[in-house]
Amino acid sequence: MTKFILYILDKLQWLFKWLAVDYHSLRAIVEVKLMMENRRVHGLQRNQVQKKEQSNTFLKSLLFQAIFSFIYGLMILFIKQPVYLVMMLSFAFIMFMVAFNMISDFAEVLFDTSDNVILLPRPVEGKVIWMARLIHIIVFLGALTLANSLGSIVFTTFKFGWQAGLLFFICVILLCLITIFLTSILYLLLTKVVSEEKLKDIIGYAQIAFSVFIAVGYQFIARTDKLIGTETQEIVIKWWHYLVPPAWFAGVMEAFVAKHFELPYMIFTLLVLIVPFASLYIINNYLSPLFAKSLSGLGTPEITEKRAVKTAKKSTFLNVLSGIFTKTTLEKSAFELVWIITARDRKFKVRAYPIFGMLIYFIYNYFTQSQKEDVNVLMILYYTMFLIWIFSQQIYISDDWKASWAYRVAPLTNPGEVLLGSLKSILVKVGLPIFIIIGAILIGKAGFGMIDDILFAMSSTLLFISLNVLTGEFSLPFSMEMANAKVKGNQWLKFLFLFLVAPILGFVHYFIGKTTYGLITLTPILLIIALLLLKEYRKIGWDRIKE
Repeated sequence: MTKFILYILDKLQWLFKWLAVDYHSLRAIVEVKLMMENRRVHGLQRNQVQKKEQSNTFLKSLLFQAIFSFIYGLMILFIKQPVYLVMMLSFAFIMFMVAFNMISDFAEVLFDTSDNVILLPRPVEGKVIWMARLIHIIVFLGALTLANSLGSIVFTTFKFGWQAGLLFFICVILLCLITIFLTSILYLLLTKVVSEEKLKDIIGYAQIAFSVFIAVGYQFIARTDKLIGTETQEIVIKWWHYLVPPAWFAGVMEAFVAKHFELPYMIFTLLVLIVPFASLYIINNYLSPLFAKSLSGLGTPEITEKRAVKTAKKSTFLNVLSGIFTKTTLEKSAFELVWIITARDRKFKVRAYPIFGMLIYFIYNYFTQSQKEDVNVLMILYYTMFLIWIFSQQIYISDDWKASWAYRVAPLTNPGEVLLGSLKSILVKVGLPIFIIIGAILIGKAGFGMIDDILFAMSSTLLFISLNVLTGEFSLPFSMEMANAKVKGNQWLKFLFLFLVAPILGFVHYFIGKTTYGLITLTPILLIIALLLLKEYRKIGWDRIKE
């Protein structure tokens, strides 16, 4: 792919010379950027094991999104609705995917200030640096847009003919220009109102949201069969359609395919012909210089110092919380360490927090499938157990695992206290709030009769997690490499617990829940057993801690 892009640039060498850009410097910078892009971890690849240096990661990411586009594009074939409605969904999906990829995946490159540090002190013109960055953006977004629209283009061509497919492709290109324009405005606003570190946090949250969308989107796409065969809806164009770009392009497709040339569709056509090119003009003449100026201000020592002063402040709330739930100094230290790192480590948050997105799907089912209400309640509660357990296993993994040498040189005579403090931190920070939120939702819909179910599920979760003390070896917090976490150790045994014990607890809950006082009676018993097992963590010695 890199060779192909460079071949195209060589053919356009005359254009860059006409723009007074040093082509040889430009080509060298672009080649390095594309090479780095193909080695950078993209999207959901962040959660995969990396045993060796990655290659062709960008192509793999494009392939994944192209497959997803074919799955989503099936609605063009099977949903029997007017072209306008179907196309509006298709363009909205493409626009969303491009925007969120640009925010969540490409932002770390877009806001990379290494160009300023490495190239500006050297005899390289600022125009060359910006042009190289612009070419990188065009290549990234062009390939990304094509991947996310490929399925829709194919199915549109198959259903409406090659002319409609070609028009759809042109519309996608114009939609991409609008998406770049809107995203650039968002970036500029962010660089003006937040610091570099805060901006990175926002990007991290966008990455989490994108991962959640992918996970939940698969589930909702699987339910699109309910739209197939429904009564055909009439097209009702509302005022807000004139403010939403996907509606404009859907109007163009409706006018071309269904031969509708009424006034609203003519307005949509004018918007499609004017707004993308106006956006391109504004980007080139106004946003690009502002954006380059904003980038030059990032990474300054002043911002870093402000961040250092802010993070140096001691958290009274955390001290009080750790004092309540821990007994020893070592346990308290581990509690606070895990609490702070899980809040600050962006890579940890991107890896761990998206798993909670699937709860959205289960809660949605609970409110839309009332005929299976009791089963849906158990699915929500015990999927929550599954999520908390998975999250608790993530605290042992870190990209900075080599720093764990500190555990060995520190005077730790009882590593079990570190494990117990870490586990308590996750239960208090993640387990308790998520059960409070889920409990409030269930009580809000079904009433206070759900309290015994919620308490039983919380006790079952605590018991399930405390059963880990019966397994063989343990790892200290953030001491395990990602690759080792999935190919070594006793993970198979822990997953055996997951797939055997969790369903057993679920079945017990289901049948005892049909009795009058079964859950109320059994809940304290499970809680006592769980607390006794947690105490066993303190007895874990160095002989059970693996390197």
